[in-house]
Amino acid sequence: MDADDYERDSTFGGDRASLASSSTSLQSEVTRYEFEHGRRYHGYQAGKYYFPNDEKELNRIDIEHHNQRLQMNGALHLCPLEDPIEIIDIGTGSGVWCIEMAEAYPGSQVLGIDLSPVQPSWVPPNCHFEVDDFELDWTYGDDRFDMINHRFLIGSISNHSHFYKQAYAALKPGGWLELVEMEALLYCDDDTVPPDSALRKWGELIHEVFGKMGRPFLPVERYREHLQDAGFENVTFKMVKRPTCDWPKDRRIKEIGRFCALNLLEGLEGFTMAPFTRVLGWRPEEVTVFLARVRKEIIRRRIHGYMKSCVVYGQKPLQPQQQQPHH
Repeated sequence: MDADDYERDSTFGGDRASLASSSTSLQSEVTRYEFEHGRRYHGYQAGKYYFPNDEKELNRIDIEHHNQRLQMNGALHLCPLEDPIEIIDIGTGSGVWCIEMAEAYPGSQVLGIDLSPVQPSWVPPNCHFEVDDFELDWTYGDDRFDMINHRFLIGSISNHSHFYKQAYAALKPGGWLELVEMEALLYCDDDTVPPDSALRKWGELIHEVFGKMGRPFLPVERYREHLQDAGFENVTFKMVKRPTCDWPKDRRIKEIGRFCALNLLEGLEGFTMAPFTRVLGWRPEEVTVFLARVRKEIIRRRIHGYMKSCVVYGQKPLQPQQQQPHH
């Protein structure tokens, strides 16, 4: 990516419709949220997911959803989906992807699952949300879904091999799994990242934290291997560079860089406070001081940094795989 000559930042706007009250049929455990350092966290399976679920975080998820559509040239997915009947989104967050998929495929049923019942209730009639933990044994039945989607489950999966085997079983023959994931490590192609970079250190520490928790951030290339090992065919891997801010020259990538910066600035405290205080033993004040340094680097156009992201999709074979006969 070529860097641009510096120019003034654009301003970001955006608002989120207020969320309707959660379904009264949900157990009280689900909506009994936990609060820590001024942020709200899920109550169901409390402590399992280290990022917040409050309004600020839901806004960030919607910002990132817009960024993903920019990166995919406006598309909601890249796999060649045809006339889907059932679609599931694992770890749906704000539910925005499900809602837009339900509108794009009105003949389908779209299900989003998450630990938190924070999705809006005003949704298309073919869109539904359930509270569920994808780390538990899946109870959706085999050969059911035309598409399984997941995005940014980094730091949430303890056993990737088991996860993709369960997804494989739940797909119809010919169905697709598609994922969008990323690393937090900072990369640079022109030595503009300072040796004592706080942003680089932040990425290394995030990887260290989730490694210690047994929920590692994978190198993006590993997702292709996991899909192939689980039995998927036609596995397609696309690596995406996420600029730290709007330093690239190319107008489209510059715009993506703006939203990457906004996503990171909005999410940084939520991404960092619980993992660093719970796992690394930092004091909240230490985290705050460190993140002030990180924020300065995110918006510094002289630093031509990027993080690696990927879009990977694969297809469950139409015919069950059989052993080749020996001659």
